[in-house]
Amino acid sequence: MVALRRLTPAMTILAAIVALLVLADVVFAIKLAATHSTPPVASSSQKTAANAHPCNHGYYVSQAAHAKKGGKYVSGVAQSNLGKAGSCSAPLPKPSGG
Repeated sequence: MVALRRLTPAMTILAAIVALLVLADVVFAIKLAATHSTPPVASSSQKTAANAHPCNHGYYVSQAAHAKKGGKYVSGVAQSNLGKAGSCSAPLPKPSGG
């Protein structure tokens, strides 16, 4: 059998430094993972908050569809200019006729 050689003092110091660096890296990674949170990326500059809707034409069409007033009503809102200027200040129109 081959006799195992003992570590020299320099190799022992080097191994201790490597072990400390690995330990520090693990502690840093755990701390980073525990505190790291990614904020939602706003795909449009029109979004004002995380739960806010974008003020655009699609908002009005969605509101009309959720109102459950019929396909002609939704179609009329979809063909209108509501929200195309980037403002949500105008109310939804009243359904026309019967």
